[in-house]
Amino acid sequence: MFARMLVATREFKVTVPSLLFDPGIFAFDFAANAEFTKFLVVDEQILDRAPFIDIRFEPLAKAQFWVDTGELFDLESRRDVARPAPAFIFHHAFVCSTLLARCLSRIDAFFSLKEPWILRRLADHKRANPALASSPKWRELFCSYVQLLCRSYATGRTPVIKATNVANNLLADVLHFMPACAALYLHSDLETFLVSNLKRPGETQRKIPALTQSFLGDCDFLLQHPEFRDTSRMSFLRSCALLWLVGLYNLRETVVRYPGGKLRTLDMNDFLDDPRRSLASVSRHFGHVPDAAEAQAMIDAEVMRTHAKDPAAAYGIEQRRSELDQVRRRHERELEDVKNFILPLAEQHGIPQFLREHALAYVP
Repeated sequence: MFARMLVATREFKVTVPSLLFDPGIFAFDFAANAEFTKFLVVDEQILDRAPFIDIRFEPLAKAQFWVDTGELFDLESRRDVARPAPAFIFHHAFVCSTLLARCLSRIDAFFSLKEPWILRRLADHKRANPALASSPKWRELFCSYVQLLCRSYATGRTPVIKATNVANNLLADVLHFMPACAALYLHSDLETFLVSNLKRPGETQRKIPALTQSFLGDCDFLLQHPEFRDTSRMSFLRSCALLWLVGLYNLRETVVRYPGGKLRTLDMNDFLDDPRRSLASVSRHFGHVPDAAEAQAMIDAEVMRTHAKDPAAAYGIEQRRSELDQVRRRHERELEDVKNFILPLAEQHGIPQFLREHALAYVP
């Protein structure tokens, strides 16, 4: 249909099939007014290996170009070539989501897109323009960009889109607009989340209060708990605990609002306790039954014994647990205080029960 058509970008001309379907053409960003869309020209192998496809990935691109968003969306709406249906991973941070995505990419059934920048931009755009979220324009914006991420990658059939935790407000759009697509929410217990935050460098810890405020604005938690409207005087650990609670509260509210979606939850500790079984279950949830060779490939030492965010560095589950245990022992009293502060609220809102009811079904 589009074989001979060319699209004029700001920099050069590109064929429509390349723009819409070439796995080496990656939808990366859009202008603040959404009038133009930015693409990167990339190597699929580099895309596969990148721990994050955000602004840290941009310098690895061979080239970049901008196209008119209206023209792009018009072409996307008229395409006559089917795209692979995506699966989604959402999470509340520090739960080995990058490791999970890397494991899935070890087999030809999946190609993991780890934290695409365009999803972060969509999440920010939605928060900055709350009235937009209920408009047909938002549906077009969200669905078109997600579809443009879904290409026929040479090394994986199903695109697994792992969002950054900052983009958790997009889960509602997945469940609303794409209910047939499987989604997974990876989480941890409160204490593990707190200890993981204590383990982070100061630069990361300083982002927590702002992230908590963002999550508080995504649902109606403050209507029920106005006492948390001003969090400026909260301790770091209490702010982390509130972030954990509000993230799971928002998840539950989103699923209640859109109950027809294929959303399942997975506890990080269940994943780390039995990676083979967990990955087999995730794979089935995402539409593929792995054979014995694939089940082994997903837990190969090359992925399980290296750092998920730096594959050149040796790292493993045992080392991670040892590091967390050291932090836990140093902050035992503070952790108990914060757990006593937040866990009753989690029970009040039915969070533990919700997670149990929506837990991923394990397979033999």
